[in-house]
Amino acid sequence: MKDFVAIDFETGNPQRVSVCAVGYAKVSDGNIIETKGYLLKPVGGHAPFQSNIHGLKDEHTFDKPDFGDIFEEIKELFNYPLVGHGLFDKQVLNALSDHFGLGLRFNYTDSVSVAKEKLPTLKNHKLKTLAKHFHLPDFKHHDAAEDALTCANVFLQLQNYIKEQPAPGVADETHYFKGMVSGILLDDDVNYKELCALIYWLEDHPGTSAKYEHLYLETKAALDDGGLDCIEAADIKKHLEETLNT
Repeated sequence: MKDFVAIDFETGNPQRVSVCAVGYAKVSDGNIIETKGYLLKPVGGHAPFQSNIHGLKDEHTFDKPDFGDIFEEIKELFNYPLVGHGLFDKQVLNALSDHFGLGLRFNYTDSVSVAKEKLPTLKNHKLKTLAKHFHLPDFKHHDAAEDALTCANVFLQLQNYIKEQPAPGVADETHYFKGMVSGILLDDDVNYKELCALIYWLEDHPGTSAKYEHLYLETKAALDDGGLDCIEAADIKKHLEETLNT
């Protein structure tokens, strides 16, 4: 795929519709031809946990448009195949479409899934890890425009990468699941977006979800109640660490 748009969202609070930043990188014939980012006023305002992740607060977005206001300016992007690093951005886009009545229909590729297929032995498949693996420039993580640009570069590299052969007996659901858990714990930060991606993956893999039912239920409850405070984050981190030892 040589023509696509890499996209990244940052949210102001636990609601997926609460976009406070969006960035994109447009690719044509395998070359990045346009990048841009917007700060947006999030639906429901800012919550401390999310602000601690990306640094955006009300003072940065109180006078900005919302996603519905800029949609006319960027709507042509959604005619291209979209690429996002994880399922979180797909969920956000669906929530925005529903909230603003946009009726969006789009083709979405998860670059994390592609990375896991092409690089099954990599220690994790975070954007920073993949950027380092492919010797890409340093970037400011959780800056929507920089994340989108890096996602585009990573996806271009992945498409040209010859698939590694996984080690015998490890390329199964449990292996991938524990790889995701290790990735979340790698930087000692239980990240809201990564926990959402973990829940989405578990919901798509009921066997693994049942095997780690306690972790699944505890994590889902923490995300479903409209927030993730420091106590909940510490508790989930403990469960994740225990999971690696089972």
